[in-house]
Amino acid sequence: MSLTMKNYISYGVLGLGLLIYCIFINAYQFIDSTIVMLLTVMLWSVLTTYLETFNTQTFSKVLSISGFIFAISFFFFFGVEEVPIPKGAMLFNASGIAMTLFILFMSILPILYIVHGDKTSPIAHNERQAAQPQYDLSSNNDIEEIDDNWEIATEEDMESGNFEVAA
Repeated sequence: MSLTMKNYISYGVLGLGLLIYCIFINAYQFIDSTIVMLLTVMLWSVLTTYLETFNTQTFSKVLSISGFIFAISFFFFFGVEEVPIPKGAMLFNASGIAMTLFILFMSILPILYIVHGDKTSPIAHNERQAAQPQYDLSSNNDIEEIDDNWEIATEEDMESGNFEVAA
């Protein structure tokens, strides 16, 4: 199966899950829509793992986007309340808004991992640099000193196993 077909299948699962989620939200069935969203993300992650197209950055983006969609739905279900008098008045529920903000915060974390996750702290970076030998490649003397005691392994050397790997 080609990579394009695998991507169509995996993103088709996400699109179908979003469509079903929107249908449940329109029917004011919050619990069912939440179950659909979680099952969709889990099914997508299992499917991409099975198809060997799983990517942590894509997974982080899917988690963030689904978290944002869920937070918006949560806000309109539990953060805003319509009252009968005066007509069209809205009350904002503090606990619903607080939970919405918490969900938004949790949805931002995977994006932060993508942007800043691969960077290390300056202390660990400096320790790693100090542990590695530093060579000045601009001068030929350092290169000659490194290469003085090594020779290219022949086929017989490689088969015998009596050699050191210069790595």
